[in-house]
Amino acid sequence: MPSITIDGRTHPVEETDTLLKAMREAGKTIPTLCHADHLPYVQGRCGLCLVEEQGAGLKHACQTRVEPNAHYLSRSPAVDDARRWAMRLILRGHPLECPTCPVEGRCRLQRLAMELGFRPVLPSGERPRAIDARHPLIHREAALCIRCGLCVSACRELQGANVLGRPGRDLPIATPHADPLEAAGCVSCGACLAVCPTGAIREPDPLAQETGEQPVPTTCGYCAVGCRLLVTPSRGRILRVEADPDGSVNHGHACVKGRFGHGFVHAPDRLTTPLIRDAHGNLQPADWETTLSLVAERFATLRSTHGPRSVGVVSSARCTNEENYLLQKFARLALGTNNIDNCARVCHSPSAFALGEALGTGAGSSRFEDIDASTLLMIVGANPTESHPVLGARIARAVRRGCRLIVIDPRRTELARMAHLHLPLLPGSNVAVINAMQFFLIAEDIYNKDFIDKNTEGFETLWPVLSTHTPEWAAEVAGIPAEAIRQAARWLAEAERGQILWGLGITEACQGSVAAFGLINLALLTGQIGRPGTGASPIRGQNNVQGACDMGALPNVLTDYQPVTNPTARARYREVWGAEPPDAAGMKLPEMLAAARAGTLRALYLVAQDPAQSDPDSRAVDEALRNLEFLVVQEIFPGESSRHAHVILPGACFFEKSGTFVNSDRRVQPVNRVIPPPGAARPDGEIVQALARRMGYDFDNDILEEIVRLSPNWGGIRRERVDQLGFLQWPCPHPDHPGTSFLHADGRFLRGRARLTPTPWQPSSLTRDAEFPLLLTTGRTLYHYNVGSMTRRGAIATLTAARHERARIHPDDAASLGIRSGDRVAIHSPHGSIEVHVEVVAQTRPGVVFLAFHFPATRTNRLVGQGSDTYTRCPDYKVTPVRIERVNQASLGSTPIP
Repeated sequence: MPSITIDGRTHPVEETDTLLKAMREAGKTIPTLCHADHLPYVQGRCGLCLVEEQGAGLKHACQTRVEPNAHYLSRSPAVDDARRWAMRLILRGHPLECPTCPVEGRCRLQRLAMELGFRPVLPSGERPRAIDARHPLIHREAALCIRCGLCVSACRELQGANVLGRPGRDLPIATPHADPLEAAGCVSCGACLAVCPTGAIREPDPLAQETGEQPVPTTCGYCAVGCRLLVTPSRGRILRVEADPDGSVNHGHACVKGRFGHGFVHAPDRLTTPLIRDAHGNLQPADWETTLSLVAERFATLRSTHGPRSVGVVSSARCTNEENYLLQKFARLALGTNNIDNCARVCHSPSAFALGEALGTGAGSSRFEDIDASTLLMIVGANPTESHPVLGARIARAVRRGCRLIVIDPRRTELARMAHLHLPLLPGSNVAVINAMQFFLIAEDIYNKDFIDKNTEGFETLWPVLSTHTPEWAAEVAGIPAEAIRQAARWLAEAERGQILWGLGITEACQGSVAAFGLINLALLTGQIGRPGTGASPIRGQNNVQGACDMGALPNVLTDYQPVTNPTARARYREVWGAEPPDAAGMKLPEMLAAARAGTLRALYLVAQDPAQSDPDSRAVDEALRNLEFLVVQEIFPGESSRHAHVILPGACFFEKSGTFVNSDRRVQPVNRVIPPPGAARPDGEIVQALARRMGYDFDNDILEEIVRLSPNWGGIRRERVDQLGFLQWPCPHPDHPGTSFLHADGRFLRGRARLTPTPWQPSSLTRDAEFPLLLTTGRTLYHYNVGSMTRRGAIATLTAARHERARIHPDDAASLGIRSGDRVAIHSPHGSIEVHVEVVAQTRPGVVFLAFHFPATRTNRLVGQGSDTYTRCPDYKVTPVRIERVNQASLGSTPIP
């Protein structure tokens, strides 16, 4: 490697390194006010980073590349004078009147100025403060702006929002037309706030003034991107959350939920003590000893009286890996049943099934870094800029760099507006379009024959199913041009490095598994798998949905996806547990609810899961839960399911526990406790361990070590390694293994040869008619998460777009119905009715209604029936025929949504 000399000592460097990077890696302190390592654009405005190259004068360290063999000085009289002069220029427009500043003590400008010998002064007179407080989470004070440009770079380059700009050389940063941030299109990610070196962009007062304790690194508990966070506690409360610049996934970025969605932790309705329902039907506080003894006794009695299959356990993506492992162990060992499932059942179970059958593992093949290397991205049935915002921003950055983008989605999402090709297909027509793409690749002879011959099997089984599925046929079914289907297939085949990413728009459907098989087929047919920048991967929903499945919280597999019937796995479990798990597959969550309605499932243990709000056909779910002889709900808030509970156990949120999560690309990351749980609440794993003890089982071993002993692909996962490296990606089979970044390298599939799978098309049984002329599709929105129990409590709920649930309909449909934005309407389906306000937007296509399910008052899933995927029983949330009628109530008022 080339080297340079810094202050008389030689240091190896890369020729592409900047002087700033080289100096800091050498341990030198170089001041900057307009530089942030995680931002790609170099400002070079402040002049504080000057260093001296001997014989060549002063250099801006942030902009200058190293010169091999050159000699540099990080400090010298000339450097010190130049830095002081640069600071003096800055302070001409921003006097150091720190004693009256709202960020005094937290200001980077103040710290650097004092290091250079400048001292704060009291203002000569009282000055009015012009604070723009129109955004509830981000306040601005133009008088404190030093024009560094960092906020503009963060907004444009990191988030891609283009909300902030510089109206003139000597003018402070502003929004277009001086609009409020929200009206200007701000998504409240807080990237600008994080990089501002002064108080020009800051948190609301007095929060901006508080310093807090040492930040604790942890992993976000919202979506499955798995952003690393730095959480600052103060006197047992969470003061603020910032994105970790060293986070391997997010690199200093966060979304509105990750940065501001922590207020729920201190909400007044947190569950803080165990509750037992008395003979009059009222919940009464109780101590842990009484409560756990009751639960253990009731579970044991029902198990012995009605058999192990009469009880069930539902785990959660909101729990750590260790907690999910304990819950499946509790079900299989203490209760003697494989009736264990988790929330993956209602989201990506078709993805895991199809990937496992076709490629040998249910995990996605690529990693998030592959997005940066892709020359083509095909996003199918996903809206990551809202449901996975940091990932969505990464995709948007790739497109701006020149990556070609195809979006297949009924809605004109933000990425669809950026796409080079958007296929706005009708809900329920996924398989038709995917099959037509397969047809075109084979019929036009543009598939990758060499890859197919060397690495796959089953090619001959495809054509009998596909032979009539022409682009023209699919165009008729999906309501999109046939040429668009041909173009998408052609671009995928021609791409140097193409990657397919899909979301719940694919899997939450009656043909979810078939659609997932079809997307895997497309990756195999084009050879777009097993290389950097390629792959076929689901974008997982909740934070640890991957880990919950990895831990065996499923009715048919143990940890590491080992079938419950596998003799080798059973012997391994016998050695570690001292007993074998049951060998008959248990019931999936929808089957458990059906059994509860039928009276054969007598007891259910629900942990961090609220199926009465999140699962389809809410009335049927309510009936199932009411019919149980014994329901235990373990949660952090009261929910719709807890209305039926006989016992409620107060759990802990992700800020209040330690363990590990696995994100969407198999990244095992540490979770660290920041503050203790409130009142008598306990971490979920500790509750399971205490309950197991009362049933005669000791679960108090080193949990991760036990997982490693039972799971071959986790053989090298150790907490100390995860802490040291920041993450490890499984497969990681032994302690010296570095982890596996992307799967199936060069066609070496985990099942041997990859399997091409026939994908027969079946039209949806749920179609529009005269009574129900519209199609409802459901999903997430930017400001809320799943059932919204966390985001509806706290600062996020103060944002205009986050206050209400709104059904979004196309202007053509609104005109025909005589409806305007803000009107309250009744939505009817064959399964139920709800009332909600509407927003008229061009984002949906005509004939389609979009509605989220974040607010329990709306009960969106009353509209959704019990249709489900044939293979996995994943519910069909995406296709429900509905009609809309205006309700004669006061309008909510219109809040435009782009």
